[in-house]
Amino acid sequence: MKADDIITYCFDNYGYIDYRHTSYGQELFYRQGSISTFFLNILEFDTDDDNFSDLNHPDKYRVSLCIPSEEYNKLFSQLCPYDKKYVCYKGCDYTKPDIIMPHPVKSKEYFIQCISPSKLIFEKVLDNLISLSYKRARQEYLLKR
Repeated sequence: MKADDIITYCFDNYGYIDYRHTSYGQELFYRQGSISTFFLNILEFDTDDDNFSDLNHPDKYRVSLCIPSEEYNKLFSQLCPYDKKYVCYKGCDYTKPDIIMPHPVKSKEYFIQCISPSKLIFEKVLDNLISLSYKRARQEYLLKR
């Protein structure tokens, strides 16, 4: 799958989407009026403070989502141990494609990631996790309004 396929999927299946293109990738937010809440990020290049996934290669990208804590804990039964920089070092190879794993920097906030997911992993797991992230963002919006 290409990164744009995931963005298109989100536009085709969800409403109230605010899209932002950044110098490092793409971000999607649930937005109504002046309130927006994050639900999906596609990082296409490493940043100064996040180069764990070694993204500076053609067609390599990282999908990041924030899911509800209960769902995160179902996926990852133990809390992720952190080093002094709050990097999850649970033994994950953050460069390995097609695996759902804790986000290297934001797992403490219930973020997950997948590097360059295949269509199979997208259809088996990731589309459901995107739905959970979207619903979480909508709930957050409802609390803010």
